[in-house]
Amino acid sequence: MLLCGVVSLVLVVYLPPPCHASNEPIEQLSESVNAIITILRRDVPGEKWINKKREILGIVKSRFDADELAQRVLAMNWRKRTEDEKKMFVSLFSQVLETTYINKLKSYSDEEVAFKKQIVSKDKAIVYSEIVKNNQEIPITYRVKNTDEQWLIYDIVIEGVSLVQNYRQQFDQIINKEGYEGLVKRMEEKIQENRKKDIEETE
Repeated sequence: MLLCGVVSLVLVVYLPPPCHASNEPIEQLSESVNAIITILRRDVPGEKWINKKREILGIVKSRFDADELAQRVLAMNWRKRTEDEKKMFVSLFSQVLETTYINKLKSYSDEEVAFKKQIVSKDKAIVYSEIVKNNQEIPITYRVKNTDEQWLIYDIVIEGVSLVQNYRQQFDQIINKEGYEGLVKRMEEKIQENRKKDIEETE
């Protein structure tokens, strides 16, 4: 399950797409995921995790539509926000995902990813894949949209659980109890908590 959070993420240095990149969503996602796995498996004497993490973040961020993802997570509450608040939320939510999932890849244990099929409808598509480990298959579905010939992720469904819906429910509850300012505070605290944990585990 460790690989699910990021290889499925979602992913945020942007990497330019290769000249030979396919226009098919399943091939673009497969290329990005395989690049991440190659980095994780790389065994260079003396190489630090922070260097691998920087490369992985670049791939993940280039494959996600951060604005679309953030807007879907906030849903109705998005419309109530000012432009500055929207920009801040996109940044904070991206950092929450990054610090929550990326660091777990330190424990990567050679899981395999298999891409099964895609369903394309105009500028949207659904890509089906599985993470395979110890003969266990974990289904992962990517929901993507076409932006300038790049298929960008705006939701991930892992074992039937939507990342967008999961966070939307959590954030709605916080906003209803503590207001939007309370949500921002909670996100900032979560980011700091994750970063502190990462430093402690790396030392």
